[in-house]
Amino acid sequence: MLGQDNRPGLAPQIWFALAMAAIVLSLLVAHHLELDDGAVQEVVHLQIERLQASAAEKADQEADEETPPGQEPSGSVVERDDPVATPTPEWLSPTPRPTVTRRPPDEARRDHYWLERPIAPPGNASPMRFYPYASRMDGSYPIHHGIDIVNPAGTPVLAPASGVVVVAGDDDTQVYGARPGFYGLLVVVQLDQRYQGMPIYVLMGHLSEVHVGVGQHVAVSEVLGLVGETGYAEAPHVHTEVRLGRNDYMHTVNPELWYRPVEGRGTLAGLLMTRDGEPVDTEAKLVLRRDGQYLYEVFTYPSEQVNPDPEWGENFAIGDLQPGTWTAEVFFRGVLYTAEFQISAGRTTWLVMEVG
Repeated sequence: MLGQDNRPGLAPQIWFALAMAAIVLSLLVAHHLELDDGAVQEVVHLQIERLQASAAEKADQEADEETPPGQEPSGSVVERDDPVATPTPEWLSPTPRPTVTRRPPDEARRDHYWLERPIAPPGNASPMRFYPYASRMDGSYPIHHGIDIVNPAGTPVLAPASGVVVVAGDDDTQVYGARPGFYGLLVVVQLDQRYQGMPIYVLMGHLSEVHVGVGQHVAVSEVLGLVGETGYAEAPHVHTEVRLGRNDYMHTVNPELWYRPVEGRGTLAGLLMTRDGEPVDTEAKLVLRRDGQYLYEVFTYPSEQVNPDPEWGENFAIGDLQPGTWTAEVFFRGVLYTAEFQISAGRTTWLVMEVG
């Protein structure tokens, strides 16, 4: 997923494209060799490390060049008026974010894993960790409103739950993101279920083909289309969003709290807050370690565009973590804070860290 109000520079674009290509290649190799999950992760990491140096060198050589625009999508969109209206934000005047009341840290929370993964085995069902929900990747990318699941072009994209197709086609004229042509070919499904009376929409973008039509009722795991790289994309993947209350770019919540974890994995959601009880309003980086090994980074949400989940009230979350004991570390105003937490398969762990 690329581009919102400012186009990123060439260096991160090269890195992003090469990293995604490395993941796709590694997944294909791992499947051919029947590697286990740990070996797959090692192959991906090795591919990425080898590409970092060449990406930086190439970026230096081409620093003054403009990145060519994304592939132009084709097709048409017809939006369904029933069962509920699905307004779209204006390109230059986006609708305001929804008001979400953040829950007290000690209040009970419940999982709502209502969505199944949109990619079936043996495909990759986990999101790419370089550009998670609410992040800016290396700081030069725009705020991400969803998650990206990388797979080879042509991989079937499945309905994550039963519902009605309200958008199917391209977004050349009807805007569903930051600007026309943002998602290329896309499908939006309004779920049969509602959350606290609010409609739920799931968006799938950058498809190479769309296999459903507006008004069609789809069952869970029914094919919606195929993985592609239409719109603002640099490599084949499916960009997916969860929109709560309205089919609107500013009404997204973190999909990792809605998609059921992959088999044998769990989710972390948490709140990084100051000692006076206020959520940290800067984009702080938390490092997640397991058995002392540096495995993942997760960032707190920015104060604009994206939203905490109404059930969790978090300002960071990450899914598909291995069960066991983990440690979270964050530097805040020059001080290192750490917290230990346990991940259990099939559920979300809640973590509150006080800093400052």
